[in-house]
Amino acid sequence: MRKIFLLAFIFISYILRSQCVGCTISNPTNPDFHFPDNETVCFTSNMTFNNPSFGSNVKVCIATGVTVTFQNNISGVTNAMIYFDVHGTLLFNQAATAVADVNLHVYNTGNVSVGSGNGNFTLNGQQNVILNEGVIDVGVLQFGGNTLNTIDNYGNLTINGNLNMSNTSVTQFRNEGGGLLQITGNYSNNENSVYINCGTIVCNSGFNINGGRIYNTGIFTSAGDINMSGNSSEIYNFGLFTSNGNMNNAPSDAIIYNEGKIFLNQYQGGNAAFHGPASSSKKGYIEVNNAIQVNNAVMGPNLDFKRSTGVSDPSTLFMNSNPSYLANVTFDCASTSSCSAPLVINPGFCPAITGDLPPMAVDDSYTINAGSSSTGIVLDNDFETYNGPQATITNVTMTQISTSNSNINLNTTTGFVTVAPGTPAGTYTLEYQICQQANPTNCDTAIDTIIVPGGGTTPCYKPGITAGTLLPTNVGITALHRAQSGDTNWPGVRKGAWIALESKTKGFVLNRLTDAQVAAIPTTDLKEGMMVYNTTQNCLQVNIDGTATGWRCFNNQTCPD
Repeated sequence: MRKIFLLAFIFISYILRSQCVGCTISNPTNPDFHFPDNETVCFTSNMTFNNPSFGSNVKVCIATGVTVTFQNNISGVTNAMIYFDVHGTLLFNQAATAVADVNLHVYNTGNVSVGSGNGNFTLNGQQNVILNEGVIDVGVLQFGGNTLNTIDNYGNLTINGNLNMSNTSVTQFRNEGGGLLQITGNYSNNENSVYINCGTIVCNSGFNINGGRIYNTGIFTSAGDINMSGNSSEIYNFGLFTSNGNMNNAPSDAIIYNEGKIFLNQYQGGNAAFHGPASSSKKGYIEVNNAIQVNNAVMGPNLDFKRSTGVSDPSTLFMNSNPSYLANVTFDCASTSSCSAPLVINPGFCPAITGDLPPMAVDDSYTINAGSSSTGIVLDNDFETYNGPQATITNVTMTQISTSNSNINLNTTTGFVTVAPGTPAGTYTLEYQICQQANPTNCDTAIDTIIVPGGGTTPCYKPGITAGTLLPTNVGITALHRAQSGDTNWPGVRKGAWIALESKTKGFVLNRLTDAQVAAIPTTDLKEGMMVYNTTQNCLQVNIDGTATGWRCFNNQTCPD
């Protein structure tokens, strides 16, 4: 039994230590400990500090199940980085202010609390990063002037007061899918900053955009007012955006784009246009509880407006306003089952933390014979950015992630899907990723379905047609000296051909062209039956209809009928 307990103790100790790597100091016990420059200090047992101080480039790691408490404020070197890796619990018993740069990573087992959730957490360092996969509970979260701040939340982040940022700070805040952000007070943005919500945000008070940008692909709820004052405040909604207060002060250069659903309790004094998706295959839905004032703003295209109760038409939806409408602006189209596109509030993507929309890699399906390749490339239905330009080999890079059969692969240079000879008939999948060349970390994935038809591995032989009169071949080229030998029966002895070619030491070579060269053949020169050897796809290509899309690889024996 003692051996079992000893082994369990060793195993648990190993797990705790494996979470914190590169430790140079472990479990210091001085309550006024100075964290030295360039050291990694690890905690696998609980510790409480009174008046600690921090040097430059210090890393602190707290293992799972371990609590480290700071009774008083922390002091550090101005604008020198302090790293916190929190697998356990980090407690600040009072308000915490950092003049050092802070890089805080809270893992999924981690917990950070400031003043039992009521203390202020102020970051005045020049560059601050918060990556939360666990739980953070603070009072006011505040970023000082001239700071560059990045917050990426995958877990639960609760701010029991305001979230404030100085007018001179630059803040990128993203609440990831599955993340929950709860703010009891106000969120105060600025024109240098962007807020991205792909999860759920509940703001119990106001949300001040102040010239910044909001991207929402999740569930965004504000119980208070949304203030759009400032230069060019922007809202891009692809999910569910709810304003239960009053949205106001939207200047004419503000942007309100909706491709999901926006609910407005009240909207007053705005001059901003309401934009919808460019394509009629999508539609944005806007529901209002009270008539809204949009003055002479432009509405549309592809938007639907609905009043929560009663009749929905321009007279009941807008007050003291004379808006103009672009194409396909409707009023409660659902009531007449006449909506041109369904409501979508879960678009399935999350913008980059910079606010850049991701590429769109679209699932597709191909039927490809064994030994051949796709007629088109995987980028044909993809886009460089969401709703942006067509993806091409010049603006995105392609990577194959997985394939359900090693004989089926993506040529990441050309974008063609290839199926090797001998691949059994069946249905297979291939997953690939595209990334913007201008922003290589901005990526999206798709899964293509590949159908290899039956008979792909079984040759089909048919006997030649010999019935009827066989006509002689009138033209021949020979390397066997038949013409000089006076053989008057050649090439006529070779029946049923337009031309006879004979050699025992030579081959017949067609024009050899790459994919790009084939594509460059002028369409006016294309003819049905034109043949080339494609050196990119390593196959004999025949044009079946005289068009640019009519090229087919003939490298598999089969019966076309």
